[in-house]
Amino acid sequence: MSGILPQALMLLEAITAWMLATSSAVADAATAAGVHNEALTVGSSILLAALVGALALSLKKEKVSSFPRNDFRDDFRKSMPENLTEEDFINMGMPAEPHLEGGFLPPTRLIHSNSTEAFTFDNENCSGQFLVLHRPTHDSRLDASGAYRYGDHFAGKKRLWELRFRFHFKRRVSLSDLFFGAELEEYVPVNAATKRVMDLSVAGMRQVVGDRLYHTLGDESGDGERERPAILLPLWAFDQFIETAEGETPPDLTDPNLPAYGHKRVGQIREYKRMIDGLDLRPGPTFTFCFWGVSRFCDVMLWQASGIPIFTPIDLNLYCGKPPLNLVLYTLKGDEEDKRHLQSRKTYYFRCCFWSSLKRPDKDVVMKLAGRSLDLLKRRRKHLSNLPKAPAPLSIFGLNVFQCCVDCETAPFATSCAS
Repeated sequence: MSGILPQALMLLEAITAWMLATSSAVADAATAAGVHNEALTVGSSILLAALVGALALSLKKEKVSSFPRNDFRDDFRKSMPENLTEEDFINMGMPAEPHLEGGFLPPTRLIHSNSTEAFTFDNENCSGQFLVLHRPTHDSRLDASGAYRYGDHFAGKKRLWELRFRFHFKRRVSLSDLFFGAELEEYVPVNAATKRVMDLSVAGMRQVVGDRLYHTLGDESGDGERERPAILLPLWAFDQFIETAEGETPPDLTDPNLPAYGHKRVGQIREYKRMIDGLDLRPGPTFTFCFWGVSRFCDVMLWQASGIPIFTPIDLNLYCGKPPLNLVLYTLKGDEEDKRHLQSRKTYYFRCCFWSSLKRPDKDVVMKLAGRSLDLLKRRRKHLSNLPKAPAPLSIFGLNVFQCCVDCETAPFATSCAS
Protein backbone atom coordinates (compact mmCIF):
# COMPACT_ATOMS: atom_id res chain seq x y z
CA MET A 1 0.00 0.00 0.00
CA SER A 2 2.85 2.37 0.84
CA GLY A 3 4.22 1.93 -2.69
CA ILE A 4 0.88 2.44 -4.40
CA LEU A 5 0.07 5.77 -2.74
CA PRO A 6 3.08 7.73 -4.13
CA GLN A 7 2.33 6.38 -7.62
CA ALA A 8 -1.32 7.40 -7.29
CA LEU A 9 -0.28 10.88 -6.21
CA MET A 10 2.12 11.15 -9.16
CA LEU A 11 -0.67 10.09 -11.50
CA LEU A 12 -3.01 12.64 -9.94
CA GLU A 13 -0.39 15.35 -10.38
CA ALA A 14 0.18 14.43 -14.02
CA ILE A 15 -3.53 14.38 -14.85
CA THR A 16 -4.09 17.66 -13.00
CA ALA A 17 -1.26 19.28 -14.93
CA TRP A 18 -2.78 18.03 -18.19
CA MET A 19 -6.22 19.33 -17.20
CA LEU A 20 -4.81 22.73 -16.35
CA ALA A 21 -2.76 23.02 -19.51
CA THR A 22 -5.66 21.90 -21.68
CA SER A 23 -8.23 24.19 -20.04
CA SER A 24 -5.86 27.17 -20.27
CA ALA A 25 -5.19 26.48 -23.93
CA VAL A 26 -8.90 26.17 -24.63
CA ALA A 27 -9.58 29.42 -22.80
CA ASP A 28 -6.89 31.26 -24.78
CA ALA A 29 -8.16 29.87 -28.07
CA ALA A 30 -11.73 30.71 -27.18
CA THR A 31 -10.80 34.27 -26.31
CA ALA A 32 -8.93 34.72 -29.58
CA ALA A 33 -11.88 33.34 -31.53
CA GLY A 34 -14.41 35.40 -29.64
CA VAL A 35 -16.08 32.32 -28.15
CA HIS A 36 -15.95 33.37 -24.51
CA ASN A 37 -18.82 31.69 -22.81
CA GLU A 38 -18.71 27.89 -22.50
CA ALA A 39 -15.00 27.30 -23.16
CA LEU A 40 -13.79 29.88 -20.67
CA THR A 41 -16.39 28.89 -18.12
CA VAL A 42 -15.36 25.23 -18.28
CA GLY A 43 -11.66 26.07 -18.15
CA SER A 44 -11.96 28.40 -15.20
CA SER A 45 -14.38 26.05 -13.45
CA ILE A 46 -11.99 23.10 -13.62
CA LEU A 47 -9.18 25.24 -12.31
CA LEU A 48 -11.27 26.64 -9.50
CA ALA A 49 -12.49 23.17 -8.53
CA ALA A 50 -8.92 21.87 -8.33
CA LEU A 51 -7.80 24.92 -6.38
CA VAL A 52 -10.65 24.78 -3.90
CA GLY A 53 -9.95 21.10 -3.34
CA ALA A 54 -6.28 21.79 -2.71
CA LEU A 55 -7.03 24.69 -0.40
CA ALA A 56 -9.47 22.56 1.57
CA LEU A 57 -6.69 20.15 2.53
CA SER A 58 -5.72 22.67 5.19
CA LEU A 59 -8.68 21.70 7.37
CA LYS A 60 -7.71 18.16 8.37
CA LYS A 61 -7.15 18.60 12.08
CA GLU A 62 -9.47 19.53 14.90
CA LYS A 63 -9.32 23.19 15.81
CA VAL A 64 -10.69 25.60 18.37
CA SER A 65 -13.50 27.78 17.06
CA SER A 66 -12.68 31.45 16.74
CA PHE A 67 -16.25 32.62 16.21
CA PRO A 68 -17.40 35.58 18.28
CA ARG A 69 -18.54 34.77 21.81
CA ASN A 70 -22.16 35.02 22.88
CA ASP A 71 -21.70 34.96 26.64
CA PHE A 72 -25.29 35.97 27.33
CA ARG A 73 -26.36 32.64 25.81
CA ASP A 74 -24.13 30.48 27.99
CA ASP A 75 -26.96 29.37 30.28
CA PHE A 76 -29.06 28.39 27.30
CA ARG A 77 -26.09 26.57 25.78
CA LYS A 78 -25.66 24.50 28.95
CA SER A 79 -29.31 23.47 28.78
CA MET A 80 -28.97 22.20 25.21
CA PRO A 81 -28.55 18.49 24.52
CA GLU A 82 -25.11 17.22 23.60
CA ASN A 83 -26.09 17.25 19.92
CA LEU A 84 -28.78 19.33 18.28
CA THR A 85 -31.52 17.14 16.84
CA GLU A 86 -33.27 17.46 13.50
CA GLU A 87 -36.35 18.64 15.41
CA ASP A 88 -34.26 21.42 17.00
CA PHE A 89 -33.28 22.73 13.55
CA ILE A 90 -36.88 22.59 12.35
CA ASN A 91 -37.93 24.54 15.44
CA MET A 92 -35.30 27.13 14.51
CA GLY A 93 -37.00 27.64 11.15
CA MET A 94 -35.02 25.24 8.98
CA PRO A 95 -36.77 23.11 6.32
CA ALA A 96 -37.38 19.43 6.94
CA GLU A 97 -35.91 18.41 3.56
CA PRO A 98 -32.13 18.52 2.87
CA HIS A 99 -30.85 22.05 2.26
CA LEU A 100 -27.91 24.41 2.69
CA GLU A 101 -27.64 26.10 6.06
CA GLY A 102 -25.55 28.85 7.55
CA GLY A 103 -25.31 32.10 9.44
CA PHE A 104 -23.88 35.60 9.11
CA LEU A 105 -21.15 37.27 11.11
CA PRO A 106 -22.19 39.20 13.10
CA PRO A 107 -25.00 36.68 13.82
CA THR A 108 -28.62 37.40 12.89
CA ARG A 109 -30.36 34.04 12.48
CA LEU A 110 -29.81 30.75 10.71
CA ILE A 111 -30.39 30.92 6.96
CA HIS A 112 -31.17 28.22 4.42
CA SER A 113 -31.27 27.65 0.68
CA ASN A 114 -34.34 28.03 -1.56
CA SER A 115 -36.04 30.41 0.83
CA THR A 116 -39.16 32.31 -0.23
CA GLU A 117 -37.41 35.52 0.84
CA ALA A 118 -33.81 36.72 0.91
CA PHE A 119 -32.06 36.95 4.29
CA THR A 120 -30.96 40.34 5.61
CA PHE A 121 -27.51 41.11 6.99
CA ASP A 122 -26.05 44.29 8.45
CA ASN A 123 -22.63 45.29 9.74
CA GLU A 124 -20.70 48.51 10.23
CA ASN A 125 -19.54 48.62 6.60
CA CYS A 126 -22.38 47.19 4.55
CA SER A 127 -25.97 46.01 4.69
CA GLY A 128 -27.96 43.97 2.25
CA GLN A 129 -29.57 40.66 1.46
CA PHE A 130 -28.37 37.19 0.55
CA LEU A 131 -30.15 34.30 -1.16
CA VAL A 132 -28.87 30.81 -1.95
CA LEU A 133 -30.50 28.63 -4.60
CA HIS A 134 -29.62 24.93 -4.87
CA ARG A 135 -30.92 22.05 -6.92
CA PRO A 136 -32.25 19.05 -4.89
CA THR A 137 -29.27 16.92 -5.88
CA HIS A 138 -30.06 14.56 -3.01
CA ASP A 139 -33.14 13.41 -4.98
CA SER A 140 -32.47 12.81 -8.69
CA ARG A 141 -36.16 12.32 -9.53
CA LEU A 142 -37.17 15.55 -7.86
CA ASP A 143 -34.29 17.36 -9.53
CA ALA A 144 -35.27 16.04 -12.96
CA SER A 145 -38.94 16.90 -12.45
CA GLY A 146 -38.27 20.55 -11.62
CA ALA A 147 -41.15 20.38 -9.13
CA TYR A 148 -39.38 22.32 -6.39
CA ARG A 149 -38.95 25.98 -5.49
CA TYR A 150 -36.82 27.70 -8.18
CA GLY A 151 -37.05 24.58 -10.36
CA ASP A 152 -38.00 26.74 -13.35
CA HIS A 153 -34.82 28.79 -12.89
CA PHE A 154 -32.56 25.72 -13.04
CA ALA A 155 -34.36 24.15 -16.01
CA GLY A 156 -31.94 23.70 -18.92
CA LYS A 157 -28.94 24.91 -16.89
CA LYS A 158 -25.88 22.95 -15.78
CA ARG A 159 -25.32 24.93 -12.59
CA LEU A 160 -26.04 23.18 -9.29
CA TRP A 161 -26.40 26.32 -7.19
CA GLU A 162 -26.43 30.09 -7.38
CA LEU A 163 -25.52 32.79 -4.84
CA ARG A 164 -27.30 36.16 -5.01
CA PHE A 165 -26.14 39.24 -3.12
CA ARG A 166 -27.58 42.72 -2.65
CA PHE A 167 -25.14 45.29 -1.22
CA HIS A 168 -25.70 48.76 0.24
CA PHE A 169 -22.21 50.06 0.99
CA LYS A 170 -21.81 52.46 3.90
CA ARG A 171 -18.48 53.77 2.65
CA ARG A 172 -16.79 54.06 -0.72
CA VAL A 173 -14.92 50.85 -1.59
CA SER A 174 -11.66 50.66 -3.53
CA LEU A 175 -11.93 47.93 -6.18
CA SER A 176 -8.17 47.47 -6.23
CA ASP A 177 -8.29 46.41 -2.58
CA LEU A 178 -11.51 44.33 -2.77
CA PHE A 179 -11.49 40.52 -2.63
CA PHE A 180 -14.26 37.93 -2.87
CA GLY A 181 -13.89 34.26 -2.03
CA ALA A 182 -13.52 31.71 0.76
CA GLU A 183 -11.34 31.62 3.84
CA LEU A 184 -10.67 29.07 6.56
CA GLU A 185 -9.39 29.47 10.09
CA GLU A 186 -6.32 27.34 10.74
CA TYR A 187 -3.16 26.29 8.95
CA VAL A 188 -2.56 22.54 8.57
CA PRO A 189 0.60 21.12 6.91
CA VAL A 190 0.15 19.39 3.54
CA ASN A 191 2.46 16.82 1.98
CA ALA A 192 4.83 17.52 -0.90
CA ALA A 193 2.65 15.87 -3.55
CA THR A 194 -0.36 17.94 -2.55
CA LYS A 195 1.77 21.09 -2.58
CA ARG A 196 2.92 20.37 -6.15
CA VAL A 197 -0.66 19.84 -7.33
CA MET A 198 -1.65 23.04 -5.58
CA ASP A 199 1.13 25.02 -7.26
CA LEU A 200 0.04 23.71 -10.65
CA SER A 201 -3.56 24.71 -9.90
CA VAL A 202 -2.59 28.22 -8.87
CA ALA A 203 -0.37 28.71 -11.91
CA GLY A 204 -3.09 27.59 -14.29
CA MET A 205 -5.76 29.60 -12.52
CA ARG A 206 -3.75 32.78 -12.86
CA GLN A 207 -3.70 32.32 -16.63
CA VAL A 208 -7.48 32.67 -16.57
CA VAL A 209 -8.13 35.07 -13.69
CA GLY A 210 -4.88 37.05 -13.69
CA ASP A 211 -2.67 38.35 -10.94
CA ARG A 212 -5.66 39.45 -8.89
CA LEU A 213 -6.10 35.87 -7.71
CA TYR A 214 -4.73 35.37 -4.21
CA HIS A 215 -4.19 31.96 -2.68
CA THR A 216 -2.51 31.08 0.59
CA LEU A 217 -2.24 28.10 2.91
CA GLY A 218 -1.84 30.49 5.79
CA ASP A 219 0.96 30.63 8.34
CA GLU A 220 2.00 27.53 10.23
CA SER A 221 3.96 29.22 12.97
CA GLY A 222 6.10 32.19 13.80
CA ASP A 223 6.02 35.34 15.83
CA GLY A 224 3.15 37.76 15.53
CA GLU A 225 -0.12 37.47 13.66
CA ARG A 226 -0.75 34.49 11.42
CA GLU A 227 -2.47 34.48 8.06
CA ARG A 228 -5.53 32.30 7.48
CA PRO A 229 -5.84 29.91 4.52
CA ALA A 230 -7.84 31.55 1.73
CA ILE A 231 -8.62 31.71 -1.96
CA LEU A 232 -9.70 35.15 -3.17
CA LEU A 233 -10.85 36.33 -6.58
CA PRO A 234 -11.40 39.71 -8.24
CA LEU A 235 -14.90 41.14 -8.38
CA TRP A 236 -15.35 40.18 -12.03
CA ALA A 237 -15.45 36.52 -10.89
CA PHE A 238 -19.15 37.24 -10.26
CA ASP A 239 -21.21 36.05 -13.22
CA GLN A 240 -23.77 38.89 -13.20
CA PHE A 241 -24.12 42.37 -11.75
CA ILE A 242 -26.87 44.99 -11.58
CA GLU A 243 -26.45 48.59 -10.45
CA THR A 244 -29.63 50.32 -9.27
CA ALA A 245 -29.51 54.09 -8.83
CA GLU A 246 -30.31 55.64 -5.47
CA GLY A 247 -34.05 56.19 -5.09
CA GLU A 248 -34.93 53.43 -7.55
CA THR A 249 -36.20 49.99 -6.56
CA PRO A 250 -33.67 47.19 -7.12
CA PRO A 251 -34.92 43.81 -8.37
CA ASP A 252 -35.91 41.34 -5.71
CA LEU A 253 -33.42 38.50 -5.30
CA THR A 254 -36.30 36.04 -5.65
CA ASP A 255 -37.55 37.65 -8.89
CA PRO A 256 -37.86 35.01 -11.67
CA ASN A 257 -36.81 37.69 -14.16
CA LEU A 258 -33.59 38.58 -12.33
CA PRO A 259 -31.39 36.79 -14.93
CA ALA A 260 -32.63 39.22 -17.57
CA TYR A 261 -31.37 42.33 -15.73
CA GLY A 262 -27.99 44.01 -15.67
CA HIS A 263 -24.88 42.51 -17.26
CA LYS A 264 -23.50 38.96 -17.50
CA ARG A 265 -19.96 37.75 -17.99
CA VAL A 266 -20.88 35.03 -20.48
CA GLY A 267 -20.01 35.97 -24.06
CA GLN A 268 -18.28 39.27 -23.22
CA ILE A 269 -15.37 38.62 -20.89
CA ARG A 270 -13.27 41.66 -21.78
CA GLU A 271 -16.20 44.07 -21.89
CA TYR A 272 -17.60 42.65 -18.64
CA LYS A 273 -14.26 43.07 -16.89
CA ARG A 274 -14.09 46.65 -18.14
CA MET A 275 -17.57 47.39 -16.76
CA ILE A 276 -16.73 45.84 -13.38
CA ASP A 277 -13.48 47.81 -13.15
CA GLY A 278 -15.50 50.97 -13.83
CA LEU A 279 -17.95 50.45 -10.97
CA ASP A 280 -18.03 53.07 -8.22
CA LEU A 281 -18.99 51.10 -5.12
CA ARG A 282 -20.28 53.96 -3.00
CA PRO A 283 -23.11 54.71 -0.56
CA GLY A 284 -26.42 55.37 -2.29
CA PRO A 285 -26.89 52.89 -5.17
CA THR A 286 -27.80 49.24 -4.72
CA PHE A 287 -25.42 46.67 -6.18
CA THR A 288 -26.68 43.17 -6.99
CA PHE A 289 -24.24 40.36 -7.78
CA CYS A 290 -24.83 36.71 -8.73
CA PHE A 291 -22.31 33.86 -8.70
CA TRP A 292 -22.61 30.34 -10.12
CA GLY A 293 -19.62 29.78 -12.43
CA VAL A 294 -18.00 26.84 -10.60
CA SER A 295 -21.17 25.33 -9.15
CA ARG A 296 -21.33 22.32 -11.45
CA PHE A 297 -18.05 21.07 -9.96
CA CYS A 298 -19.11 21.37 -6.32
CA ASP A 299 -22.32 19.79 -5.05
CA VAL A 300 -22.61 21.60 -1.73
CA MET A 301 -25.87 19.87 -0.84
CA LEU A 302 -24.23 16.44 -0.90
CA TRP A 303 -20.98 18.04 0.29
CA GLN A 304 -18.93 16.50 -2.49
CA ALA A 305 -16.85 17.46 -5.49
CA SER A 306 -18.56 16.55 -8.75
CA GLY A 307 -18.32 16.82 -12.51
CA ILE A 308 -14.61 15.98 -12.87
CA PRO A 309 -14.11 12.62 -14.69
CA ILE A 310 -12.29 9.82 -12.84
CA PHE A 311 -11.95 11.69 -9.54
CA THR A 312 -15.52 12.57 -8.60
CA PRO A 313 -17.75 12.32 -6.71
CA ILE A 314 -15.53 12.80 -3.64
CA ASP A 315 -16.74 13.53 -0.13
CA LEU A 316 -15.49 17.02 0.68
CA ASN A 317 -14.86 15.97 4.26
CA LEU A 318 -12.10 13.65 3.01
CA TYR A 319 -10.02 16.66 2.00
CA CYS A 320 -12.02 19.66 3.13
CA GLY A 321 -12.21 18.92 6.82
CA LYS A 322 -15.26 19.81 8.84
CA PRO A 323 -17.69 22.49 7.68
CA PRO A 324 -18.47 25.37 7.68
CA LEU A 325 -17.01 27.17 4.69
CA ASN A 326 -16.59 30.93 5.18
CA LEU A 327 -17.76 33.07 2.28
CA VAL A 328 -16.28 36.59 2.48
CA LEU A 329 -16.04 39.97 0.79
CA TYR A 330 -13.41 42.32 2.22
CA THR A 331 -10.91 45.05 1.46
CA LEU A 332 -7.28 44.85 2.50
CA LYS A 333 -5.14 47.68 3.84
CA GLY A 334 -1.92 47.96 1.85
CA ASP A 335 1.51 47.13 3.18
CA GLU A 336 4.62 47.63 1.06
CA GLU A 337 6.60 44.92 2.81
CA ASP A 338 4.01 42.40 4.00
CA LYS A 339 1.58 41.17 1.32
CA ARG A 340 -0.21 38.65 3.55
CA HIS A 341 -3.96 38.90 4.11
CA LEU A 342 -3.81 39.31 7.87
CA GLN A 343 -6.99 39.71 9.91
CA SER A 344 -5.80 43.06 11.28
CA ARG A 345 -5.66 44.42 7.73
CA LYS A 346 -9.11 43.21 6.62
CA THR A 347 -12.30 45.24 6.50
CA TYR A 348 -15.21 42.87 6.05
CA TYR A 349 -18.30 43.81 4.05
CA PHE A 350 -19.84 40.35 4.03
CA ARG A 351 -19.19 37.18 6.06
CA CYS A 352 -21.33 34.06 5.91
CA CYS A 353 -20.50 30.59 7.19
CA PHE A 354 -22.47 27.79 5.58
CA TRP A 355 -22.77 23.99 5.34
CA SER A 356 -25.11 21.24 4.17
CA SER A 357 -27.87 20.02 6.49
CA LEU A 358 -26.59 16.54 5.61
CA LYS A 359 -23.10 17.43 6.92
CA ARG A 360 -23.67 19.76 9.84
CA PRO A 361 -20.80 21.21 11.91
CA ASP A 362 -20.34 20.82 15.64
CA LYS A 363 -23.03 22.15 17.95
CA ASP A 364 -20.82 25.00 19.22
CA VAL A 365 -20.38 26.35 15.68
CA VAL A 366 -24.16 26.38 15.14
CA MET A 367 -24.71 28.07 18.50
CA LYS A 368 -22.29 30.87 17.65
CA LEU A 369 -24.09 31.63 14.38
CA ALA A 370 -27.73 30.95 15.27
CA GLY A 371 -28.57 34.39 16.69
CA ARG A 372 -32.35 34.91 16.95
CA SER A 373 -32.95 31.31 15.87
CA LEU A 374 -32.02 30.26 19.41
CA ASP A 375 -34.84 32.43 20.71
CA LEU A 376 -37.25 30.55 18.43
CA LEU A 377 -35.99 27.26 19.79
CA LYS A 378 -36.21 28.48 23.36
CA ARG A 379 -39.82 29.62 22.92
CA ARG A 380 -40.74 26.33 21.29
CA ARG A 381 -39.23 24.37 24.14
CA LYS A 382 -41.03 26.51 26.68
CA HIS A 383 -44.31 25.91 24.84
CA LEU A 384 -43.75 22.15 24.86
CA SER A 385 -42.86 22.19 28.56
CA ASN A 386 -46.16 23.97 29.35
CA LEU A 387 -48.29 21.35 27.63
CA PRO A 388 -50.28 19.05 29.96
CA LYS A 389 -48.27 16.02 30.88
CA ALA A 390 -49.74 12.54 30.58
CA PRO A 391 -50.60 11.01 34.01
CA ALA A 392 -48.01 8.68 35.44
CA PRO A 393 -48.96 5.02 34.91
CA LEU A 394 -50.40 3.13 37.89
CA SER A 395 -47.97 0.47 38.98
CA ILE A 396 -47.91 -2.27 41.61
CA PHE A 397 -44.54 -3.58 42.71
CA GLY A 398 -42.98 -1.73 39.77
CA LEU A 399 -45.28 -3.29 37.14
CA ASN A 400 -47.54 -1.13 34.95
CA VAL A 401 -51.10 -2.26 35.62
CA PHE A 402 -52.27 -1.22 32.15
CA GLN A 403 -49.22 -2.41 30.21
CA CYS A 404 -51.26 -5.19 28.65
CA CYS A 405 -53.72 -2.68 27.18
CA VAL A 406 -50.89 -0.49 25.93
CA ASP A 407 -49.28 -3.47 24.21
CA CYS A 408 -52.56 -4.31 22.52
CA GLU A 409 -52.98 -0.74 21.23
CA THR A 410 -49.45 -0.63 19.85
CA ALA A 411 -49.78 -4.00 18.15
CA PRO A 412 -52.71 -3.53 15.72
CA PHE A 413 -52.21 -6.89 14.05
CA ALA A 414 -52.41 -8.86 17.31
CA THR A 415 -55.55 -11.02 17.56
CA SER A 416 -55.65 -11.26 21.32
CA CYS A 417 -54.02 -10.11 24.49
CA ALA A 418 -52.72 -12.81 26.73
CA SER A 419 -53.56 -12.48 30.39
